[in-house]
Amino acid sequence: MLISYLKIAWRNLLKQKVFALVNLVGMGAALCAVMLLSLTAYKEWSFDRFHEKRNHIYQIVNEKVQNGNTSTMVTNSVAEPLAAAVKAEIPGVKHTSYITGFNLPVRVGANVYYLHTQFANRDFFNMFSFPLVKGNGDEALRELNQVVITEATAAKLFSKATDAVGKSIEINVRGQWQPYIVGGIAENIPQNSSIRFDLVARVESDPYYNEVKGKWDVSTNPLLVELEPGVSQASFEKQLNALKPRYYAKAIQEGMTDFTFKTISLNDFRLDEHSYFFGGVNKYYPWLMVILSALIISIACINFINLSVARSLGRSAEIGLRKSLGAFNGQVFLQFWMESFLLCVLALVLGSILAVFILPFYNRQFSQHIQWEMLQDVKVIAGIIIIFFLITLLAGGFPAWKISRQHILTMLKGKMNINKGNYVRNSLIVVQFVVAVILFSCTAIIWQQLNYIRNKPLGYEVNTIASIPLDNATPAVLDNMKQRLSQFPDVKSVSAGMNNFGIGSDGNSGNWIIGFSFHGQMLTTKFQRVDYNYAGTMGMQMVEGRDFSKEFGTDSSAILINETMAKQLRVKEPLGTMIDLGPQGNLKVVGVIRDYHFESLRRKIDPLIIGLAKPNDLGYLFVNVRTSNPTATLDKIARLWKEVNPLAENSPTYLNDNMRRMYEDEQRFSNMLLSGAGLAIIITCMGLFAVTVLATAQRKKEISIRKVLGASVSSIVTLLTRDFLVLVLIAIVIAAPLSWYFMQKWLQHFEFHVSVPWWIFIVVGAIAILIAVVTISLQSIKAALSNPVKSLNRE
Repeated sequence: MLISYLKIAWRNLLKQKVFALVNLVGMGAALCAVMLLSLTAYKEWSFDRFHEKRNHIYQIVNEKVQNGNTSTMVTNSVAEPLAAAVKAEIPGVKHTSYITGFNLPVRVGANVYYLHTQFANRDFFNMFSFPLVKGNGDEALRELNQVVITEATAAKLFSKATDAVGKSIEINVRGQWQPYIVGGIAENIPQNSSIRFDLVARVESDPYYNEVKGKWDVSTNPLLVELEPGVSQASFEKQLNALKPRYYAKAIQEGMTDFTFKTISLNDFRLDEHSYFFGGVNKYYPWLMVILSALIISIACINFINLSVARSLGRSAEIGLRKSLGAFNGQVFLQFWMESFLLCVLALVLGSILAVFILPFYNRQFSQHIQWEMLQDVKVIAGIIIIFFLITLLAGGFPAWKISRQHILTMLKGKMNINKGNYVRNSLIVVQFVVAVILFSCTAIIWQQLNYIRNKPLGYEVNTIASIPLDNATPAVLDNMKQRLSQFPDVKSVSAGMNNFGIGSDGNSGNWIIGFSFHGQMLTTKFQRVDYNYAGTMGMQMVEGRDFSKEFGTDSSAILINETMAKQLRVKEPLGTMIDLGPQGNLKVVGVIRDYHFESLRRKIDPLIIGLAKPNDLGYLFVNVRTSNPTATLDKIARLWKEVNPLAENSPTYLNDNMRRMYEDEQRFSNMLLSGAGLAIIITCMGLFAVTVLATAQRKKEISIRKVLGASVSSIVTLLTRDFLVLVLIAIVIAAPLSWYFMQKWLQHFEFHVSVPWWIFIVVGAIAILIAVVTISLQSIKAALSNPVKSLNRE
């Protein structure tokens, strides 16, 4: 029987090629988008799920209430002695490990390679599921000079990767070459791992570790803990905070703002913005992909339902005859659902083929790394099958159910009340245009926000300043680079800083947070260290005082503050004010800088204190250039940097490129939303065109009579167009406030943002109306120009 239904379904599809093609292409394109978007969401959710102990591993962070309880700051670094205290005094702590990562030069013989190096404790491989193919997890990092490398790294460093264990390498740590021995080889890191490395070394082998060892007043590295099964996250946090009075009382009393220890589960490392391993993707991003998928497939399903219902109106006699010959409602339902199922299967095949061809472009355009190997996961395959059957039941089952329930006498008379008054059809068309208008409106507002970000003055130069990651360069290399740059005619000035602006070519960004007491009030501030002539090089404006200068021998105990910090101090004259920053010293304010955006526009401008750095503390060189050819000048600087520092891995970049990288998440989402909106409107128009064809065919007799009675072409086009345009207008009225609400919520993630303009909805609505008019008119004009005599003869 099923084979018979399939044959009948195939014949019916061949008879109505136009509608079958509209449904096939629309549903196929929608399924292609759903597959790609769903795999994108699944990839984000799959991160770190391969770790066997993922439900028991946490990162410790501390949340600081700052500046009169007006805001909070979360830092992911803690004091070095905390690990030992946690393990010794809190029951249920199984393993602990600090972790911090750098791209470091590694030398094997005369060859030098840059490897992503994680410094961790001995427990690291006992905590995480990074299997060793050579060596033992307990012994691989037993000695301070042992390292573990991945299989890919072993193949890169040695001619025989399998013989790498026991071999010697050298790592340039903080400007000094240190010898290490390979203690183990780990499997290559899975793509869905938040923790990535080419090499793991002991954190105790870092020279800086000895400087901070035992110091409770210095936050150094992120701390990871593994709890015993049965120990809850909440109970651990409670016991962790109970350690504060014992170990942090003095620091709090001397000025550090009070804080609360929090923990982040390994399951949330990828999407939690406070995690050390945060991937830069908003935690709502995967859900937005799922919602966009649902919206696109719903539009395709609406097309399917409308066309199936409309087509069934011409098959009433067939259905009536089948039922009069003894067919049950279930059999009629099965026949019509089989037609829909067959069409959906063909659409799935088409969508899969499209996805295969589009995937490389999709990965490039949206900075994704989707691979078809993900389909080997049983959960993914099961999800695809379940979603596919739900789609077939929704798109084909509803019309089939409505058709099968019609009365036999009604159908034999050639009449069906399946869509009486066209309420179902009209409602579904409204839903389609609501979705399309929302997507277009949201895309337009996101584009406005991104344009605002690109053009907003940040308080410093972004187009003429090149940022150079120092890449472990020694102070001697830095001084040499400054001297060589001073000989360039295109170079205006040079300075340096501990932190970058935006996200540079090394992919790093960040700030240092400290607390202090001032005149009885507890304050928290961002803290940076910089070189001489910093404000002048960066193009910052001094409100009062001066910049750091070598002409003043006392600047090692001087600081600059921004306007926000000056307001927090609540003194009439900030210049000359002494601020005790604890380990940083008792420092004197010599200048007030006009507020500038040293962080993302997502955040308000926080209080900032800037101190003079020691050469080893500097991380980036800033070069202010004056040139008519910025690209050529940057290339010259890059060549000079490679000449001065042959170990350099990262190239110079202009700050405007750094700022662009900071907002790649929003740009990527905007591009996806725009693509989704375009696909949605195309599918909607395809369905609207097909429905117009059916509606026009049903009204041929009426149109012919009107023409015989003298109706003009324009009046007939208006007649056929008017009803559909009313539906579009209703959709715009519904979509505008919804779009406004959604975008207001999204813009709240930015401290600095545009206001949602009222005219954007008028423009988007006008575009939607224009698209609908063009789509409907294609068939309406054809119907209005047809010969009424032929139509009446057929009737």
